[in-house]
Amino acid sequence: MRKTVVNRFREFADFNIIQYGHEDCNPGYSIGNFVRSNYLIHYIHKGSGTYCVRGKEYTLKAHDAFLIYPEEITYYIASEDDPWEYSWVEFNGTGISKYFSATEFSPDKPVMFNVPSAEVHIKTLSETNSNNPYEITGLLYSFLGSFVTDNPKSGSMADEYVKAAISYIHTFYYVTTINVDQISNYVGIDRSYLYRLFKEKVGISPKKYIMEYKLKTAAKLLRETSLSVGQVALSTGFEDQLYFSTAFRNYYGVSPTKYRK
Repeated sequence: MRKTVVNRFREFADFNIIQYGHEDCNPGYSIGNFVRSNYLIHYIHKGSGTYCVRGKEYTLKAHDAFLIYPEEITYYIASEDDPWEYSWVEFNGTGISKYFSATEFSPDKPVMFNVPSAEVHIKTLSETNSNNPYEITGLLYSFLGSFVTDNPKSGSMADEYVKAAISYIHTFYYVTTINVDQISNYVGIDRSYLYRLFKEKVGISPKKYIMEYKLKTAAKLLRETSLSVGQVALSTGFEDQLYFSTAFRNYYGVSPTKYRK
């Protein structure tokens, strides 16, 4: 059985979903020997099959994925004994080359093996009944984020992740409950991967960066405003004034009151 959903709301420059769907293939069911004008990623839920491109054959099974590049002649066929069931999404956009630089996908290796983390995201996308273009594009980002590796082929995508995380911290530092899980969800990557990127690019952990930014902002408020110490604490996301004073003293070597003087 085949389900296909065509996206009518193609409003995003970075990533535009053309269509997406799900198919439980019959034995020997094949598609191909022609070219496409957009990118397609197929994610295999169960069963097996073969993907052929550039004279190579890839035997794939559950939790594997294969990518079809534009203008490439491709052919894929379900196994006769254990035909595959897969979900797929077709997309284009200006941000695609930067995205693929952070994955193991390439024209010479258009497959990734054993990516179980992608399954829940593509299932959610393929089963959604939403007409909200922002929600649908968000689901695509979550799915594509599953293929980002710990060692990107170039620093461009890793830099963008760190910039996005820092931007989030600078915007929401005053929220008492701000944490690394929220930031990683916003950026669209795994918490542990965000931690590694921060250590590599910034030199400290995201948690430490949050605390230091709060305290530096607090110091600025103490220097440049007449807010009380309690108001400064609340303005930088500290509900407990005593905890704020202790953290401030540990970082600057003096209490907030003495720092102001």
